[in-house]
Amino acid sequence: MADLAVVSITVEELEALRLVDVEGLKQEDAAVRVGISRRAFWEDLKAARMKIALALSTGKAIEIKGGNYISAESADINEDADT
Repeated sequence: MADLAVVSITVEELEALRLVDVEGLKQEDAAVRVGISRRAFWEDLKAARMKIALALSTGKAIEIKGGNYISAESADINEDADT
């Protein structure tokens, strides 16, 4: 596993992917939620999808790093992987 090539995505790209593909928000609504322009949100979403597809189709690991974000001191963690 240590020799596995890595594709990196930013926290912003991951959040864009989560809001649209997991939460089901429209891109415009998701952009408002995170406080950026629709264009910037679309660029983050497009980059995330491309990087995830590249990693999955070429057998690379996915690393989440970088970006600008605020971490919550405590978060609810859903241990049920099916939801």
